[in-house]
Amino acid sequence: MLPAGRGYLQHFLGAHQGIPLYILLALLLAIPANIVTLVTAFLFEWLLLGWSRSSLKALWERRASVKLDALSIAMSLLPLERLGYILSLGLLFAIDTHSVQTGNISVTRFLPLWGIQVAFLVLCHSFINYWMHRLEHTIPALWALHKFHHSADRMSILTSERRTQLAKGVEGALLFIPLILLSDPTAAKPAMGSLSFAMVVIYAAFRIFIGFNMYLCHSNLTTDYGWIGRWLLVSPRMHRLHHAASRSYHDKNFTFDLVIWDRLFGTYATCDAQAITDIPLGLNDNPFNTSSTLMGVLRSYFLTPYLVFWQELRKGFKAWMPAPLDREQRPAELHPEF
Repeated sequence: MLPAGRGYLQHFLGAHQGIPLYILLALLLAIPANIVTLVTAFLFEWLLLGWSRSSLKALWERRASVKLDALSIAMSLLPLERLGYILSLGLLFAIDTHSVQTGNISVTRFLPLWGIQVAFLVLCHSFINYWMHRLEHTIPALWALHKFHHSADRMSILTSERRTQLAKGVEGALLFIPLILLSDPTAAKPAMGSLSFAMVVIYAAFRIFIGFNMYLCHSNLTTDYGWIGRWLLVSPRMHRLHHAASRSYHDKNFTFDLVIWDRLFGTYATCDAQAITDIPLGLNDNPFNTSSTLMGVLRSYFLTPYLVFWQELRKGFKAWMPAPLDREQRPAELHPEF
């Protein structure tokens, strides 16, 4: 959910002209790395679950929901920048072009060491994304955009990128200022083999792993990672529960990476392995996934989200008034575990 467009990348490279060549190469290979990570996640899930429960089998069956997932991730990975500008109603264009004009206003420059900056970035990015996701479930206008992601009635690895360009633009606009203030570390570049260099490598590895883990969290895996999933890192079971159809489930577990935020703010919940396989996914009132035909899938991506968003905006001020989270629970299945 980080709005890091090409303009922001160009600004970063321009401000760090002394950056080593190997880091530049890593940035240039970012898009291919995403594809490699995606393919690895598919193979990893297939190895653990077998063909019958895999996302690959879901693709083979070509259900409407999975076709919509495939279209969404294609829009994310393919070089369709100008189309994204149009579909986001210009928001992505504004983010890309204005990010290069912000200058060095990052608050990280007040932290003396690169390692401290990296730790600060990890925690703050995670914290901001938690609250952004929670607002998407409490503000009706934002939920009208975000419900497209929740409309998947079958989880697959591709569901992780099930977002429209308009949703990306609105999320990016709301996150633009706080994330500019938390731009990349600004301390002097670390020497090879130093502790600071190790922190940079760890940070890069952490971001790659979180991306890989989000693919797994949208897969058909149901593991809770044991104590790691309960206290440290979001697990497939935890996020699958968030995707359940009932609001008594998906108004829980908002984190994308660190479980600490759901723990601190009272939105953490889990269930046992048997219960998670029986919980229906998607939306009870689903305007998407209505047809598996090509025209039906295209309509669900390029037209229906805009109509749903417009219908909510017509409510005026009420569309932006936060609604309380649904605190109803099903004790036999859902366990807050504070």
